[in-house]
Amino acid sequence: MTGGQPTDGVVLRVTAVGESDLVVSLFTRELGRVSAIARGARSSRRRFGGALGVLVHSELVLARRSRGAELWNLERATAITDHAALAADPVVLGHASYGLELVRELTPAEVPDPAVLDLIVALWGALAAGPSPSLLRAFELALCELLGSGVALDRCAACGRGDDLDAGAVFDPGRGGTVCRTCAPTSRGLGVRPLPATVRHYLCAAAAASIATAAAVVVADDDRVQARDLMLAFVGHLVGKPLRSVAFVAQVHAGLRSP
Repeated sequence: MTGGQPTDGVVLRVTAVGESDLVVSLFTRELGRVSAIARGARSSRRRFGGALGVLVHSELVLARRSRGAELWNLERATAITDHAALAADPVVLGHASYGLELVRELTPAEVPDPAVLDLIVALWGALAAGPSPSLLRAFELALCELLGSGVALDRCAACGRGDDLDAGAVFDPGRGGTVCRTCAPTSRGLGVRPLPATVRHYLCAAAAASIATAAAVVVADDDRVQARDLMLAFVGHLVGKPLRSVAFVAQVHAGLRSP
């Protein structure tokens, strides 16, 4: 590739290198998830300004350093929309960070998927109204669907049938979601747990909602907690390791409950 590749994208993670450089993990529209070095980014306001914040949607110009190289050169970055105000609320920041961590951990390198980028930006826009568990469930479900790991909610992940789902069903992260009453005895893997009908119906409603409307999906407290735990088990199975943002959100909530 000669010259720079213009695209737009978001920063997934930033690492300082040397005295003035940054290595940035990006999710971009045309290139997918890439890592790039931004030379002099900590000292050059002209080329990068505030466009490399982790809550900024930016126009980017990237160039391949050499054939086969993992790192790209980030030549320029210009902010399109800055969502840094979300960081004023630690719970909202935790939810936004969770979305970025999922994208960073679940997307393959250099596989373009513009819908994933649009999903991140839509999440930030919706979070401006405040944190919402239904919003996070809708984001998780939509992202998994886009990446080919959709959660089975209206059919059995084992036999494919759409009945026997409201009594005696279980949720099996390893098999892909809902497992009907008939197949439930064969689900014995880590993370398997009962799936109440009300929880499954709630997750179906969250999956059917857009990111812009998901916060309006109503859920009872007990169902909210169970749905959260089911989805964390599912994405944890996909990622294969604990998510740092989940621990951060838990710490924030614990601090808010302290006298």
